Amino acid sequence: MNNRDLTFCLVTDSGFRRDEEFIPTLEAALEAGTTMIQYREKSGRLSDRQIYLQALEVAALCRRFSVPLIIDDRLDLAMAVGADGLHIGQKDLPLDVVKKLWPGERIFGVSVASPEEIASAEAEGADYLGIGAFPTETKPDYSSLGSDGVSLLLKEISLPVIAIGGITASNAPGLIRAGCAGVAVVSSVWKAPSPAMAVQEILDAVHKAR
Repeated sequence: MNNRDLTFCLVTDSGFRRDEEFIPTLEAALEAGTTMIQYREKSGRLSDRQIYLQALEVAALCRRFSVPLIIDDRLDLAMAVGADGLHIGQKDLPLDVVKKLWPGERIFGVSVASPEEIASAEAEGADYLGIGAFPTETKPDYSSLGSDGVSLLLKEISLPVIAIGGITASNAPGLIRAGCAGVAVVSSVWKAPSPAMAVQEILDAVHKAR
C-alpha cells in the first residue's frame, strides 16, 4: 500500500453502532474521503474469532478504496488479516521488536506524550506519531495535551504527527496550523447522525487550515 495520506484517520469503535451498521458506517466514511482506517476493538464484546472476522471485512473494504488499514495494538491480528501497518502505545511491544517479528514494507505509528517517548519512537523507526490532543470518552486513560501542549511537543518531532482525542471540525484547524499532518477521529464520526457528513465537515476544516 503506497498511499500514506495521514490527513483523516478514522478509528473504529463498534460500541457506538449496532453490529449491522458497522461496515456500512465505515463504507460511508471512506466514500466521504477518509484516508486511513485504524481498526481498534476494545469493547470486550467480541471474541478473538469475531474480531478476526470483522477485521477481515474491514481489510477488504480498505483494499476496495485503496486506503491503508492500520491495526491498533495487536500484532497478531495485523499479521493475520494482512493489514498495512500497526499502531502501538507505550504499553505494547517495542517497535523494534515488532519490526523483527513482522518484517517488510509496513506503516508503523506510535503514541507519544513526552520528548523521551518521541526520541525512542524515532530511533526505532516509526513512520508517524500519534499525540493525544483533547480529552475523550473513548480513551479516558490517555494523555491529552491540548492545543498548546501539542504545539510545544511538535517542536521536538521530525516525523509526521496525527492528533487524536476529541477532534471536531472546530478544533481540527488549530492542530493542522500547529503542524499536525492529520487527525484521527472516533466519536465525532461514529456518534454522528450522518457519519459521511461528519467526515466531510472535518476534512473541509482541515483542508482550509492548510
